[in-house]
Amino acid sequence: MRSKWHTAYELVRYTGYSFFNYDRGNGSIWLKNPKDRAIMCLNDFLLTEEEMNHTTDGLFERADMISRSAGFDVGTIYCIHMAEGGVRKKSRSDGLKVVHRGISDMGQVIRNPFFRLDMKYKKAKDDGYYQRRLMGQHPFEKYMIKFTPMTYLLISINLIIFLFNFAAVRFFDSYLLTNGLALSHFNVVSGEFHRLLTSSFLHVTIDHFLFNIFALYILGKFTESLYGKFHLLIAYCLSGILSSLFSLMFVIEGISLGASGAVYGLLGIIIVHLLSHGRINLKLIVQIALIFILISVLAQLFANINHFAHIGGLLSGALLGVIFNPKRFDPKWFFASFAMLIILAAVSYFVMTSRDSSQPFDDMAMEHIENGEYEEALNIANEALRSGNGTATTYHALGVLSEHAGDRERAEKYHDRSYELDPSNEYAAEYRLIQLRKQRNYEGMQDVFSHLDTGDIKDEGLKLLAEEYNE
Repeated sequence: MRSKWHTAYELVRYTGYSFFNYDRGNGSIWLKNPKDRAIMCLNDFLLTEEEMNHTTDGLFERADMISRSAGFDVGTIYCIHMAEGGVRKKSRSDGLKVVHRGISDMGQVIRNPFFRLDMKYKKAKDDGYYQRRLMGQHPFEKYMIKFTPMTYLLISINLIIFLFNFAAVRFFDSYLLTNGLALSHFNVVSGEFHRLLTSSFLHVTIDHFLFNIFALYILGKFTESLYGKFHLLIAYCLSGILSSLFSLMFVIEGISLGASGAVYGLLGIIIVHLLSHGRINLKLIVQIALIFILISVLAQLFANINHFAHIGGLLSGALLGVIFNPKRFDPKWFFASFAMLIILAAVSYFVMTSRDSSQPFDDMAMEHIENGEYEEALNIANEALRSGNGTATTYHALGVLSEHAGDRERAEKYHDRSYELDPSNEYAAEYRLIQLRKQRNYEGMQDVFSHLDTGDIKDEGLKLLAEEYNE
């Protein structure tokens, strides 16, 4: 039979109970479960009938005091005797029920299937370890004990996607998964809204993945222990979506990926919880500040960090923190937070759709071409086509690369396709104008310029062609 300290630890880990008190006089361990309005008393000896009656009477007499100490109106007190005998006795008085029960195995009070699997392979530690873990006063320590399946599920999804993406990039030089899941302004505005969420499960480098998953493990366990698995799932997904949407108001070029926006959302929820429950003290403020500093410093190690996603995640998390605690806030704050969450999403969407952007992979391909990195440019352009993200610029890049390879016929086909897709594309227009000028085809040039806003041309070469033509 496992010891009472081990049993108490597993109860806290796998059920809604948390440590309440340790009676050093008789060695009883007290646990509490506010959600079920229940108290559990664990001891390692079996009481006689007379002792059980005496204990029950004493609990009835001290019912009000126990409720005040627990912080809620206690409805049931379970006295668990970890000894052979199988005794079970119930008593009720003034709305309080006292149940005495003798057990020979923890499985009789812990029904979680993961617990049985855990016990099958895990070796028990000494009682001192379980006592220290249970009686630790730090709030993070309290919630790190809990078994949190949704946290593990989110980590597993992130891990599986990372392994597939890492293998594709490292061994097959394929960015198909990155191209399909990463956040980019161009793709989202084009209707690929799934990227607002899928980017929160996508990582490319090992260090970026490990950093985000470490933060998700700590903050996820804390959030799930406080609010439950479905609240964590809602918080992660909603914070991920809103942080992505918020960032696209400001970041319109390139791609973004990673769980950090959703993780910042969990951090916002936890901060609101600590503030609303009066658990903020100087030590905890310093620790939270150090977490922020650590995240900021480590974030500098990664290229292209989307700090706007962090801000959006923190804001949405703080609002969710109010919504998740309706009993701690005045109803007007609850409804105001709900309204602000909707407003944040609406404003972000409106601003995002009002801005223009280009396909991020086209920018990468053209940058590689400018740097003379033709093989890298070809891989990116081909990947864009395979993922269904080919644009006029993609075909222009392939045309330039075909020219460099000496394949003039293929280059012309790509350039023609580029212009057909978008006559207003500056790359496609500039190439066509140069060819028409060589042929002295001024009518054709006039037709090309008719598709352009000559007052808003960004490409310097195209500007010169427009000025030359107007002269």
